[in-house]
Amino acid sequence: MSPALLLLAQLALPVASASEAAAGEAAPPAPTETQQILYRALTVRDPAPDCTELSLLSQDPVGDLAYIVAHADQPPWAAMRAAGCLLSDHHEAARPLIEGWLQSPEQKGLAILVATQLDSLPEPVALNLARQGLAGPHAASLRSRIARSERAAVRQLAQPARD
Repeated sequence: MSPALLLLAQLALPVASASEAAAGEAAPPAPTETQQILYRALTVRDPAPDCTELSLLSQDPVGDLAYIVAHADQPPWAAMRAAGCLLSDHHEAARPLIEGWLQSPEQKGLAILVATQLDSLPEPVALNLARQGLAGPHAASLRSRIARSERAAVRQLAQPARD
């Protein structure tokens, strides 16, 4: 583990959802110690933590990163970095979650993240996610991003249907 991650592990702070508390909603489950450590590592502005190193800190990286995506409000990049790690390192195990981002009207930012990361995923996975994104509530926002894919098969999905 890098010295920076060791230091962050010692400075871990709880993940809190200010918007949920302000709205009077039920508080999210308390973060585990591992989730606190991962959250703190993801809050560092620069350099971004390495997803592989982060995963080594957890016995359940998918569950812990998913918790952060769902509950970390600040800084805004913490949840997005956690989502990026799920995409890059755990896309198979996190498939239902990632597909949910593409179908959820409330997850536009995460859906856009998926569309911008398609080229880093295996082609069958990228094709599946692109199809789902184009069939979901954010299709209009995702179409141009999917159309810029380096993969012809993925790009083709974003082309308008011909009669």
